[in-house]
Amino acid sequence: MRVVSLGSSSSGNSLYVEAGPGGRTRLLVDAGLGVRVLQARLRSLGVDLSQLRGVLVTHEHSDHVLALPALLRRYQVPVITNEETFAAIEQGLVAGAWRSDSGKLVVSPTEAEGDVVIQEQSETTLVQEQSGVEIVTRIQESTLVYRPANNVPALILPTGKTTTVGDIEVTSFPILHDAVAPCGYLLSVGGCRLCVVTDTGEVTPEMLSMMAQADLLVLESNHDRQRLLRGPYPQRLKQRIISSTGHLSNDQAANAVLKTWRPDSIRWLWLGHLSKTNNTPSLALTSMRERLQSAGANLSQLHITVLPPGMGGIWDSTQLWHAPSLWDL
Repeated sequence: MRVVSLGSSSSGNSLYVEAGPGGRTRLLVDAGLGVRVLQARLRSLGVDLSQLRGVLVTHEHSDHVLALPALLRRYQVPVITNEETFAAIEQGLVAGAWRSDSGKLVVSPTEAEGDVVIQEQSETTLVQEQSGVEIVTRIQESTLVYRPANNVPALILPTGKTTTVGDIEVTSFPILHDAVAPCGYLLSVGGCRLCVVTDTGEVTPEMLSMMAQADLLVLESNHDRQRLLRGPYPQRLKQRIISSTGHLSNDQAANAVLKTWRPDSIRWLWLGHLSKTNNTPSLALTSMRERLQSAGANLSQLHITVLPPGMGGIWDSTQLWHAPSLWDL
């Protein structure tokens, strides 16, 4: 399994994952970058958009879905998500706009446009209240469904269930965010596992059980709480961010890692979705290391990286035993 961060921030997120002989199964986790940027960053890896088997969508906010219109219509790359999020994506495709994480409407650029237009959000949004999902069963197969209204390809994966896409087993699980049905993902290939947990206000026991299985954990570390509270954001937005359906602080991220600590193994941790205003890479990294050290954790067992807004970390399971730098903190 090879994993590459194509971008991670409050303004755009996308993760590239490939597996199988010759990297024949290629997926994205979210597509929140402009399609031109996404295309250029994938091409730097020797990958074309037409080679993607699907886009796993965590939720419908603009910083996770901005490139979807082009991927769906021009390249027919399937969306892989639950029914509720797919319905919200269909609404966004019809409206030509997505709700941003800060509460504005972001207009989808046309294929000929390079800029994104931001409009103030009205009280009426495209999202609904989050509904609970019962997590009891697993499925082994899902069907590619073409919606007749706009011929949008979609692989519907109910939250809490499992399917296989090419060489990659994908399990979704619920997270807590102000979207219709947000989810995280556990991707498994052979004995290697990647867990993606971003855009959640709290960490639940079910999320911890998924995170504990990961060799590579991509975890939100959005803000420093005191920096947020003292910062320039309006009070309403501050309350949203620190709410149970907002974003994880540096301390919350550290608590989650400590609860899933495995002293008998080596793990890799990517801290992502950092706020440009309310956090810094240094703050996030220092907070994580200090909390782990104070709890007596052996930092030689954990490789920590803070993901940048641009091209970031590369994790390749086939090279772990041959590249000593991957083991250095």
